[in-house]
Amino acid sequence: MPIVSGEKIARISRELLVAVGATESNAAIVADHLADANLVGHDSHGFIRIIQYLREIAEGNIEPAAEPEIVVERGGVARISGNGTFGQVVCRFATELAIQKARTNGIAMVATCEHAHTGRLGSYSEMVAKAGMASIMTLGTRRTTVRRVAPFGGRDGRLGTNPISMGFPYGSEAPVILDFATSIAAEGKVRVYRARGQALPGDWLLDAEGKPSRNPEDLYNGGAILPMGGLDGGHKGYGLSFMVDLLGGAIASLNCTERTEGDPTRGSSIIVIDLDTFGEPESIEREVETLVRHVKASPPMEGHDGVLYPGEIEARNRSQRQQDGVVIEDATWEEIAGLIEAHGLPEELALVAEGTEAL
Repeated sequence: MPIVSGEKIARISRELLVAVGATESNAAIVADHLADANLVGHDSHGFIRIIQYLREIAEGNIEPAAEPEIVVERGGVARISGNGTFGQVVCRFATELAIQKARTNGIAMVATCEHAHTGRLGSYSEMVAKAGMASIMTLGTRRTTVRRVAPFGGRDGRLGTNPISMGFPYGSEAPVILDFATSIAAEGKVRVYRARGQALPGDWLLDAEGKPSRNPEDLYNGGAILPMGGLDGGHKGYGLSFMVDLLGGAIASLNCTERTEGDPTRGSSIIVIDLDTFGEPESIEREVETLVRHVKASPPMEGHDGVLYPGEIEARNRSQRQQDGVVIEDATWEEIAGLIEAHGLPEELALVAEGTEAL
């Protein structure tokens, strides 16, 4: 399997997006987001998504040159229409606005709608944490779109993967970032296993007959992803998904007007908290440090090297992959190489280092 640097992932993604009509600015935001997702270890939200985005642009489901627009704004609250463009462009804009409003109001909430796939939610929480603030972000999808997660006790897809992300600054260290789908796994992770020709590591799915499955193909043949917690404990993931759907989807959808069935289907809500409003920064930093040291002092259980705080593994991955590069599965690379050729991009973009068979 080929090994590709983060810089090359960003360059290929950027040039492909510009080739299909994206502005330089929009293409750069999306490309950098995809590359960073690979670097932190979330391949499900990285390079593999460029295939999806180019397809959706060709189908008219993404407006690659559109810009986000503030449609309502008052005090610490705003809502933004993405006007059909990339979710990364819209949510970056929304996060920057929420940070600005939180500095003035102590807390801010910005809802977004009418945009495409948002990418890794944790990246927006990182933006907020680097600004010295805390955040909670939720993402939902419209009920008329394809939904791939079964509610607990049900057997077909009725919910989105409905991710939630939270972030908190942590001194000079990597910020504390919690980011996960409320399903047992993100759909993109199933997509990566399918591209690698591998079985899933557990019963993540129900097939079209409602039977537990580890075959990634079953999801795309009428199956559904289980909620977080799986077959036995999925009631908690289902409940969380339901509430994220309301906070990240219903609020955003209700705040958009003149929607049509063909419009992009995603919405989000981000809450940003200016911690300076609630106490001295040094005192809050000590609280975070105390908690991190307390949990990491726990003796490792069998089979583990020790406790990591939320977000630590991504920071380690980023450091390692910036040095070693990102291994891309052959099936994904072959599709992207085909897109490079089809759009007349320089042949040298398709030249990569050969990797190993194991990630």
